[in-house]
Amino acid sequence: MKHIYLDKKHQQTFLALHGTGGDENDLLPLVDFLNASYNVLSPRGNINENGMNRFFKRHGVGSYDIDNLVVETKNLKEFIEDAVSNYALKLDEIIGIGFSNGANILESLIQLHGPFIRKVILLSPVFLQPNVPFKDLSGVDIFIATSDNDPYVKHKENDQLADKLSAANANVYVHKHLGGHQLNQAILVDLKKWLTK
Repeated sequence: MKHIYLDKKHQQTFLALHGTGGDENDLLPLVDFLNASYNVLSPRGNINENGMNRFFKRHGVGSYDIDNLVVETKNLKEFIEDAVSNYALKLDEIIGIGFSNGANILESLIQLHGPFIRKVILLSPVFLQPNVPFKDLSGVDIFIATSDNDPYVKHKENDQLADKLSAANANVYVHKHLGGHQLNQAILVDLKKWLTK
């Protein structure tokens, strides 16, 4: 995967996954705000949809190609494994942070491959595969920022996502806000506090 790696000589590394239409530079200001001393591994999604980068295909807005999601989730896992080897990273010190489309593939990563990453930040995710069980996620810490006003979230499915993650033994923290499908300063301040716990 096309990506950038910023080596800060730190034990911990942010894996930054952009939203639809973004690229590998999009989340750099965000992770810099959260902790400027952490390394940053930021890939660009493999899919190009009418000029917009994505991590997996969709059939249209709100209609996702689940078969491709499974394939691209495996590709992301292999990319991370290669990066751990190539950059001498510690897998258990990687903090996955994804916004929107990036959050969705990060969610898929722990759903399909278990506690591959031990600290996961899902910003404006959608619960794409509610019928696929999560493996045991004991020891995994998860931050979810979501809103009932998010137009992509139907029938409070992110409440179901949080419940299923908790049932899989993950430590889940949910930041509910009143905005739609976006971030705000209150989320980022709360997230920064969560990261230091």
